[in-house]
Amino acid sequence: MRIVKLDPDPLDAVPYLSAATGGGTERIGLPIHSGKVEGLPAECDALIVTSDLQGTCKAGEEGDCGDRLLGEELAEHLALLLELEFPSIDPQRVLVLLCGDLYADPSVRGSSGDPFPVWQAFNNRFGSVAGVAGNHDLFSPGGLGELAQVLFFEYPGVQQVAGVRIAGIGGIIGRRGRPNRMPEELFLRELKKLLARKPDILLLHQGPDVPTLGLHGHPGISGQLEAFASNMLVCCGHVHWEQPLAEIGQVQVLNADGRAFIFTQV
Repeated sequence: MRIVKLDPDPLDAVPYLSAATGGGTERIGLPIHSGKVEGLPAECDALIVTSDLQGTCKAGEEGDCGDRLLGEELAEHLALLLELEFPSIDPQRVLVLLCGDLYADPSVRGSSGDPFPVWQAFNNRFGSVAGVAGNHDLFSPGGLGELAQVLFFEYPGVQQVAGVRIAGIGGIIGRRGRPNRMPEELFLRELKKLLARKPDILLLHQGPDVPTLGLHGHPGISGQLEAFASNMLVCCGHVHWEQPLAEIGQVQVLNADGRAFIFTQV
């Protein structure tokens, strides 16, 4: 699978509240970009990718949507946007990819909590949902088990969804003892095993770095991707890139931190 066009100007945006640096809250917008991809299987009309939806929508302000997580509003907004801008697309033939950190408390920067309502919102509106946890996602007991159309990579693995072979490894590299952390050696070993199975798409929360473009990430992940000898799309977040799309060897990397993307077949 390969992205062949990514519109630089947002198609739309969702206003939300986020914890501001230094305290308090700030009102910002989550941009929604459109693009074209080649290699979508016959079972899939469109691909939605998003990550790091660390905000809420507050009742009584413009775009009133109640006190709920940004991802809940985004799922509803995207469903309406598809209806208006892409009326030929059946939402039940849309594959959604979630790359983690979908919980937020706008009064506490870097807060952690349960993102279940976001996964549920996407599950209720689209045909297939796959994703990984971020380092701030803390699922309650039972997790996402009740959501029939969801593939959540609690552990590293590869599965086929909507005709797409998807690999996933969540969390970030770090010391054990904190949620969703994995020692570097183990993370990179698991990643190498996933790549050996040649997925179409790899879902990560923490992504690679691309030093030549000034894009931050983990160099060990970059090294693994550079050695991968097939075309593949990597979707990630965790660290914001001003330029969301980059290439490492034959691999495309889409950083969806604080953004959403709608891709249709070229």
